[in-house]
Amino acid sequence: MIFMDALLLIFISISIIFSVLWLRASRKLKSYDLELGNHKTIEKDLSISKRELKGILDNLQDTYYRTDAEGTLLFVSSSVEPLLDYKPEELVGHKITEFYTDPGQREIFLKTMAENGGHVEQYPITLRHKNGSTIWMSTNAHFLRDEKGDVIGVEGTGQDFTARRIAEMNLIKAKDQAEQANQAKSLFLANMSHEIRTPMNGVIGFTNLLSKTRLDQSQAEYVDTISNCVNDLLIIVNDILDFSRIESGKMELKTEVVNIRECLASVVSIFTAAAKMKSLDFGCLICSDLPEYIVVDPLRLRQIISNLLGNAIKFTDQGSITLTTTRIHENGVDELLIEVIDTGKGISDSEKDQLFEAFTQANHSIYEPDSGTGLGLAISKQLIELMQGSIGVKDNANGSTFWIRMPIKQAHQIPQVVTQNKQTEPGNPYKDLNIMVADDNAINRKLITTLLNQRGVITTEAIDGKTALDIASNNDFDLIFMDIRMPELNGIEVTENLRLREYNQYTPIIALTAHALPHEQKTFLEAGMNACITKPIVEQQIFEVIDQWVFNNMGNADKTFIKQGV
Repeated sequence: MIFMDALLLIFISISIIFSVLWLRASRKLKSYDLELGNHKTIEKDLSISKRELKGILDNLQDTYYRTDAEGTLLFVSSSVEPLLDYKPEELVGHKITEFYTDPGQREIFLKTMAENGGHVEQYPITLRHKNGSTIWMSTNAHFLRDEKGDVIGVEGTGQDFTARRIAEMNLIKAKDQAEQANQAKSLFLANMSHEIRTPMNGVIGFTNLLSKTRLDQSQAEYVDTISNCVNDLLIIVNDILDFSRIESGKMELKTEVVNIRECLASVVSIFTAAAKMKSLDFGCLICSDLPEYIVVDPLRLRQIISNLLGNAIKFTDQGSITLTTTRIHENGVDELLIEVIDTGKGISDSEKDQLFEAFTQANHSIYEPDSGTGLGLAISKQLIELMQGSIGVKDNANGSTFWIRMPIKQAHQIPQVVTQNKQTEPGNPYKDLNIMVADDNAINRKLITTLLNQRGVITTEAIDGKTALDIASNNDFDLIFMDIRMPELNGIEVTENLRLREYNQYTPIIALTAHALPHEQKTFLEAGMNACITKPIVEQQIFEVIDQWVFNNMGNADKTFIKQGV
């Protein structure tokens, strides 16, 4: 009995222990099942995330890449294929420098990143396409670092900008070609100006001399015809040069205080004879409230008005031409309105749109008697715009009205008239002046020496630059006329040499030049010349520079030469 009880007790104890162990085992199994389920969930989430990330990278237009610290590609997105025509698996494991056009770029790239805080934006790199062509890639990249902050690689994205780069390079090339073409054009115009002005100098000069001799009526008419034709040719040459200067941005206004009434009257007087020949009524009406003196570029203002008056006379066969002025004050701005009113052919609306464009003719025909270069109005428009003004045309009852409108800058100081100190023989202040004329062109030398000799000037001629330097180095002159283009030594070289020598170191040297462009004349002045006379030369110019540089300097103890600004 006792044995049975003991056996029962043992069985019950074993049952209890087994139950406890089973319970514990069941709990552990449940825990393992739970952990296993979590792992499967995590693996599933990771798989989904990988697919999503791959989908994002595959659909990026930019190429994503990652390298280790040595530059070995660890990962490249599939968008690299349209960029370089390589599949990602063809690139992974290779050094990234194998695909650079210049492997040295990488060191510069890493250095730039280091200097920029460990990242770059839109950094340009040139890569080699699978077919050997060059690909321009713009990259945004940064360093990858470990827990210690040490660089373990580079990560970034790259975008193809080859098309844009090629377009930029083509634009730069086109710009360079345009600048070269513009320089070639400027050189051509300068040479053309020289080649045309040099013979014109002789034609105009000797025509003027011929007109002062005893001529019968027919001969006088022939001389006048020659003079008018040459002057027309000179206007065309000047128009072409002016247009080129404005087009290249080299036109500069030279403002001064001007008596506006006298300025307008002088322009009108030039066209009085032409209007009379066509039996046109020609007049000028100046408003009473116009200031007497204004600040303006008189040469360019006269050029604009002359163009408008010349056109009016050309296109008006009968009736009248009137120049009027009106002072306008609007919105606090004082302006001058100048109108040229004619009773001519008129202008159609379609022609008005192109009237102020270069090389455009209202009649569109080279066979019309009124055809010309088509530059006059285009130049006038650009000149008036340089003056902050405007130009236009409108219809009137019979004919057209061309107008210009410009701000009035009233002068507060009236220019003083300079009295010249001519301490020479009364009646002929130029007698016995000693002047050298240096020019390799015999006709030009003869023209200038003839004009000077007629006034009693003693002249010495030099046929080239070396001769001019030799003569001027051993003789003292009151003034030297110096051509620019001469054999042996040019006028600039002669002048620079003279400014370093004893004789004629301070003698006024006047450039005789067919180079009409301002930047060229600036070069002459910087070389030590005092002034320029542009061919064709007229008598008045010669004696004006003598008055300015000889007589105005007489009696001055200090003749210090200033290397331009004199």
